[in-house]
Amino acid sequence: MRDPTKKRREEHINGKEKCENLHRLSVILSVHHERTIKKVLKQIEKLRPMEIVLVVEDCQDQSVKKILTHSSCPLTAFVYPFPLGDDVWRAIGAKEATGDVWLFLDADHVVAANDMQSFVRMCYRGADIALRKCMAPLRHPSMEPDTVFVAKTFLNTLVSRDELGTSSMYDLPFAMTRQAASIIGVQHLVVPAVAHAIALHNQLRVVPSPYIASAKLTRKRATQRKNKPRINQTILGDHLEAMDYVMSLK
Repeated sequence: MRDPTKKRREEHINGKEKCENLHRLSVILSVHHERTIKKVLKQIEKLRPMEIVLVVEDCQDQSVKKILTHSSCPLTAFVYPFPLGDDVWRAIGAKEATGDVWLFLDADHVVAANDMQSFVRMCYRGADIALRKCMAPLRHPSMEPDTVFVAKTFLNTLVSRDELGTSSMYDLPFAMTRQAASIIGVQHLVVPAVAHAIALHNQLRVVPSPYIASAKLTRKRATQRKNKPRINQTILGDHLEAMDYVMSLK
């Protein structure tokens, strides 16, 4: 299987992009443990961002110490000794970010710098929000459809954006501009599906990035969902809230 951090020539980050990142890019990162933080920070540093905003929550290991002693980029860490809730970190990081473009990441998963840049690049080229291009997993005909994928697809269809398929602001990584966040309302990032619906309702330019999650990452997420039905219930509840928002406008 391809190493996710291996450089791909066609997606090389050039000097102009690094210079733009240095003046415009804020990376907002959720951290729960130390297992992959060094690898993630190593990839982020290749982007040369103007800042890294970390929201560290419920860590029982040495994550904070490793973060503060490793990164060579300007870094601000907000540390909470208790869990905040599934997506509260997004709103906290967005409130503190100072760049024109924000890249949201989860420190649990290592994404190659070249792939991260593909989201940022879309925003530099005029997109308001660049989402992960999600593909529904292959299923046996006898299997029940994944309700989370159905909910994401239905929400996009409800606002006449069928071409987005299952792409959603729930899935990481994704990038957005500060201007888009001001239209959506930073506080709504706590419920990604609602933020997604508000963005589409306001006709923001929401586009899929060329980046597609590797099979390894997709399988890991699928396993997590299977073992944690509470996560599925939360996501479905969020999408019901988003659908209610859309229907109330009609």
